[in-house]
Amino acid sequence: MKKKVFMILLIGVLIFCSVITYSYFNSNSRLDSDKQDIAKFIFEVDDLNELEIPLIDLYPGAEQELLFSVKNNLEGIINHVSTEYQITIKTYHLVPLTINLYKLNSEGEELILTCDETFSRNDYNELICESPIEEMGYDEEEYNDYKLLITFPVEFNDAIYSNLVDYINLEVKGWQKI
Repeated sequence: MKKKVFMILLIGVLIFCSVITYSYFNSNSRLDSDKQDIAKFIFEVDDLNELEIPLIDLYPGAEQELLFSVKNNLEGIINHVSTEYQITIKTYHLVPLTINLYKLNSEGEELILTCDETFSRNDYNELICESPIEEMGYDEEEYNDYKLLITFPVEFNDAIYSNLVDYINLEVKGWQKI
């Protein structure tokens, strides 16, 4: 008798729980409603599609400069969510270049990253240099200007550096702030 009561009680609990579970995962909302407000994720990086830094033209005492911007809007449409982004520089760093990333503002320029051997290397022996994470809001247009300055110091004016091959890869990764 006790087993029958226990079995009936167990079946009742299982049915009750399955109905609650079903109600959590089943919804009758319509996707064609006029009252939907979908957040737009806009993350634009200007001028990176034209990134050409010919390292072959660098010689001791020379420097190359690249200007670019990161913004939270596109053609007047502002991002509807707060975003974060990070700038990553990858290089083999075989050529003894000085690689500095500056954030430009009204007061001038602020050095935010010097890509050197203090950073770690990945499995491909690339030096991975990451900037601090920056945040952009969603309620007004924002943009951040940057300058990547690559210098070949004059003290490395030696024939052993003449045939080295290297590259610099600049990545800007953005994501929604949670």
